[in-house]
Amino acid sequence: MTEMDRITRLLEKTFDQQPWYGSSIMEILKTVNPLIVNQRVGDVHSIAELVEHMVSWRTFAAKRLLGDAQFEINDSTNFPISQNWENTIKRLLQSQEELVMAAKQFSEERLNELVPSNQFRYTFYTLLHGIVQHDVYHLGQMVLLKKVIGINTK
Repeated sequence: MTEMDRITRLLEKTFDQQPWYGSSIMEILKTVNPLIVNQRVGDVHSIAELVEHMVSWRTFAAKRLLGDAQFEINDSTNFPISQNWENTIKRLLQSQEELVMAAKQFSEERLNELVPSNQFRYTFYTLLHGIVQHDVYHLGQMVLLKKVIGINTK
């Protein structure tokens, strides 16, 4: 198994399979009541905003892997407001398909190359592992928000 195979497998496991740490992204999101997704606790981003934020960065990663050095995330795309939870979930699912496809096409020999960016300096290896870490970090926030809001569907 190559390093890219292992990274792709990690993307898949954390998204909708059996990650080592517990529940996958989709497993957790299926338990979220749509009535609470736009509720905020203080100045903390809502669950829907966090998912949209994940979609933005997953899209960024996929585009960079495919050679698009122009796509950038700005203030309006970093934490966009979700207008429709069902569409937000569809965008998340689409981002997974695009990210996994881009990772499968990406040459392992390029993992140590720097990602084209005007703001940051890191390798494709760091970007790919960073997306997994980023997703799990925000997933933890969503679980806490769900508990604080106090509505569980399961």
